[in-house]
Amino acid sequence: MISLNFVRYILPAFDMWKIKPLQAILSMAGIAIGIAGFVVVVAMGQGARQEFTRAVGVLGTNTVIVNSTSEDGLPQLNSAMLFSLQRLMGHELSAMAPVLHKYANAYINRKQQRVHLVGTNAIYREVFSLALASGRFLAPYDVHRRQRVAVLGRDAALALFSTTRATGRTLRLGKNWYTVIGVLATDELPALKLSSLQTADSGKSVYIPLTVMTPKAVNDLEFSQLLLKFTEDVRITAAIPLLHRIFGASRFKQQELEMIVPYELLIKKKQFQHMLELFLLGISTIILAVGVAGVLNVMLVSVNSRRSEIGLRRAVGATRIDILQQFMVEGVILAVIGGSIGLLAGWGMGVMVANWFELPVEFDLQAILAGFVISLLAGLISAIYPALKAARLNPVEALRS
Repeated sequence: MISLNFVRYILPAFDMWKIKPLQAILSMAGIAIGIAGFVVVVAMGQGARQEFTRAVGVLGTNTVIVNSTSEDGLPQLNSAMLFSLQRLMGHELSAMAPVLHKYANAYINRKQQRVHLVGTNAIYREVFSLALASGRFLAPYDVHRRQRVAVLGRDAALALFSTTRATGRTLRLGKNWYTVIGVLATDELPALKLSSLQTADSGKSVYIPLTVMTPKAVNDLEFSQLLLKFTEDVRITAAIPLLHRIFGASRFKQQELEMIVPYELLIKKKQFQHMLELFLLGISTIILAVGVAGVLNVMLVSVNSRRSEIGLRRAVGATRIDILQQFMVEGVILAVIGGSIGLLAGWGMGVMVANWFELPVEFDLQAILAGFVISLLAGLISAIYPALKAARLNPVEALRS
């Protein structure tokens, strides 16, 4: 019986907008903005947690990256440094991959595509835990023998060959022809964008042996980036002074080289995002409270304006429960409509945050359901007092008004 009464009051509930339409719209706007902020905060938190978990899973807590940051753009790292690292710290390092980044035009028949070239060795895959969809990754033989072979990221394969089944096919990079020996899988390296750390989008990159990108001898290479993976993360702090000595402390002071510990940057980014989430959540809570107060105000105005209607309904047999249900439905309708608008606005705001500020945003069903439940609770809270006030009106006094 109660549920049937609730359904019966839904359509008449919209008539209350005729009493104070502007106040009703503003109240819904307050609820909508509060719910939108809540949805965005939850989506940002979910996205940040997923990015952190995935990045740590790929980079680990024991990775150190040395970048060449010279203003002239010339590589500041060389093979001699690799030999020194191997001799002094070989027992503490589990992986060591030199990297050289360049851009080149790729040609397939009449198709031309600008691609990001990553010159490296076989260890690169171990550092970033890259998975292959087909074929194989670079091997030590390819590097030592200067084999013109290439491993394509999934997006690069689709852009060049319109398929991921590109293993065994050939393409021209610049002036030279290369044979495709592998294609990366979809679980590619996340394109992390942290302060002073920009990882390449593995899906759009082309991996070739470092030795084919330079005419120098295999034992006299120059490169712009060095990836180091320690056997244990606790050894990184003690190893940093030795790394400065090997690479030359003056180069770090002159900003020709920089040393990055990705895990530390990830922690700092996570802390910043957590602070941003709390800030946005606080603002959303305040706005939602204002929206609840607005709905409460509209409902009180509605009760005072409809005293004669309440008295007439009581006189013809309506019970206090009937009056209570009527005004509860009206308050809930206001909040639910505002909350629904807020869910859509929150999704749009989340997309803008992801595109403009490049922050990870992840929407899920739980966030949507939570937003809807909060709007429903806001409607119930704001409608309880006005509904009780309406139900307690004396029928005779209400008719006299």
